[in-house]
Amino acid sequence: MIDKQRMFLFSQLFPREKAEQKYESFYRRKRRLLILMGAACIVVILLLCISREEKRNLSEEGTLQRKEWNEGSYEVILQGNGIYGKERMVLTVTERRLTQEELEALKTEAVQRLTSEILNGNGSLKRVTHRLLLPGYLDGLPFQISWESSNAQIINSRGEITAEEIPEDGLSVSLYVSLSYEESSFTEEIPLWVYPERMTEEEAYRKELQELLLKIDRENPEEKEIWLPEEMDGQPICWQEELDKTIFIVIPFLVMGMILLSFSLDRKLYEKERKREKEIRRAYPQFVSKLQLLIGAGMTPRTAFIRIGREYERKRREGGKRQYLYEEVVLAGFAFQNGKAETEVYRSFGRRCRERECSRLSFILAENLRQGNEKLLSLLAEEAETVLLEQRYRARKYGEEAGTKLLFPMLIMLLVVMFLILLPAMGSFKKG
Repeated sequence: MIDKQRMFLFSQLFPREKAEQKYESFYRRKRRLLILMGAACIVVILLLCISREEKRNLSEEGTLQRKEWNEGSYEVILQGNGIYGKERMVLTVTERRLTQEELEALKTEAVQRLTSEILNGNGSLKRVTHRLLLPGYLDGLPFQISWESSNAQIINSRGEITAEEIPEDGLSVSLYVSLSYEESSFTEEIPLWVYPERMTEEEAYRKELQELLLKIDRENPEEKEIWLPEEMDGQPICWQEELDKTIFIVIPFLVMGMILLSFSLDRKLYEKERKREKEIRRAYPQFVSKLQLLIGAGMTPRTAFIRIGREYERKRREGGKRQYLYEEVVLAGFAFQNGKAETEVYRSFGRRCRERECSRLSFILAENLRQGNEKLLSLLAEEAETVLLEQRYRARKYGEEAGTKLLFPMLIMLLVVMFLILLPAMGSFKKG
């Protein structure tokens, strides 16, 4: 059934087009959007229902499932229907505690993992030459881990070798690891042998050179200058300072910044050009109307240009806004006053404005000089009517484009809402 009031509205909005077609197009688009939105709402409701069922913790038998020891506790909101009606309760369900048998099995696993993970590059526990890596916990196991050494003068509880002199046949020492879980605690002994570290010639040279530099620094701390050694073990040493390399990191960013700045400035220039074109198109209908009025009052086109330009300059002196079209009119007026040929002035005006409407006006005015002033007013009236129709068409086009641009943000918002709903549902699926 056709709504006559809406049909009349479409006939007013689109007087040069068929109102029936616009009416049908509008309602087809409206139906599509409503169906899409309804489908999206149904999907969201279904997902919420699925998520709600997945989050249900209380079984039909009245039991709550504990999470495993490494999954943490959770809160559940319950309603107890007793003699005083419904009572709302919040219960924190703690995770399941491990049994003694499970702890024994995990303890064996922990000790096996520790004997390999503490090596930190050493070949084995039977030949330790540098620091061990002693962790405070192991991923996937519930124990808190602490360490003690049987002889802190050989190796301390942090795994650092503290012995200054180690014989070639090595030193025997034990590390005691304590595994704690709530009130339970286990202690295991890990025996190991510490041997002197074997260095390559290059590593020994580097260590000796480092010690020499430290010795020079400590010898004369009151001196203003430190003289670096020129040789060691009879071999000459040439020193160079390694300067900050930040400049090599900054240079690419500076170059990139200059390129981006160049593109940004060019873009702003193009935006100003587009802004100028839009301002000229907006001001053109008013300018044609003024020109038609002054020529109809008896002025020549040349005098009308000069008059409009002077009026614009007066408004500018009074604080008026700059308008690109009237700036070109002022320049044309100056050209007239300097004695330039009218035909050339009109053509120059059309070229500088760089708009189809202004080029059309300059052609009309130039042809008027050849054919006389008989048809000029009628041509200007037709031009004014044509410009108003074009301006109306552009306004309608801009409105349609603005409505289309709003669809993408609305779609993004819908996707965000669906993601926020799906995220907990997917988490529940994984845990299940």
